[in-house]
Amino acid sequence: MFAAFILVCSLSSNSDCVEVLDTRGPYRTVEACEARVVEMVRDVALFIPQPYKTKYKCEHLTGI
Repeated sequence: MFAAFILVCSLSSNSDCVEVLDTRGPYRTVEACEARVVEMVRDVALFIPQPYKTKYKCEHLTGI
């Protein structure tokens, strides 16, 4: 199982970042997790003004 996370950082300040955690997962495959990341990045644009950069992680959850 995989959990989706994205990091949204201002282009004007590398220390001004927000971590966005998914509330739908976890996902059975990394591909499903990455598909969710695409949705999350699209949705962030509705709430956080540009310009910013994003990074993502599909973290493998152990013990699930």
